Amino acid sequence: MKEKKVYLAELREGDSDLFTKWQWDEAFAEGISYDVFHPFQKKDWEKMFDNSESNEDFHYTIRKISDDSLIGFISLSDVLLKNRRGELGIGIPAKENRGKGYGSEAIQCLLRFAFDHLGLHKINLSVNANNMPAIHVYESLGFIREGINRQAFFHEGTWYDIYDYGLLQSEWRSKID
Repeated sequence: MKEKKVYLAELREGDSDLFTKWQWDEAFAEGISYDVFHPFQKKDWEKMFDNSESNEDFHYTIRKISDDSLIGFISLSDVLLKNRRGELGIGIPAKENRGKGYGSEAIQCLLRFAFDHLGLHKINLSVNANNMPAIHVYESLGFIREGINRQAFFHEGTWYDIYDYGLLQSEWRSKID
């Protein structure tokens, strides 16, 4: 699964060390936790990627094609085969790798896997309302805001909404054709 700038891969030696270090970036930590942030240990990152036999959770690293360096992770979780949907999650922890199109390409890879390989009908995701860069990416890829969980995220003295997004396979196909 690859695009022009990135490809999706398995967890490799040393990756969990980088994730353990990167998780301390404040901007990254804000976006991944709806509640108290509990830092992952190296073994926690390894466990997240470890279940290769699961048909409900798929976890990949995101790597740059240019130099094979690790830049993040992406997941398709809570896959429901009968109802043919799953939940997308993505993280690009290091600030220097954000805003370069890597996340958009990684999501496209995962959407192709979800819709073409797994035959899913819909992909869902949730995002904090104050995460405008992520919202821009999701909407540019065709995700539709389907709901608002009002004042569900508390950050630095302010309540924020959480937006729920969805993308149907047919919507994705019409956008890529």
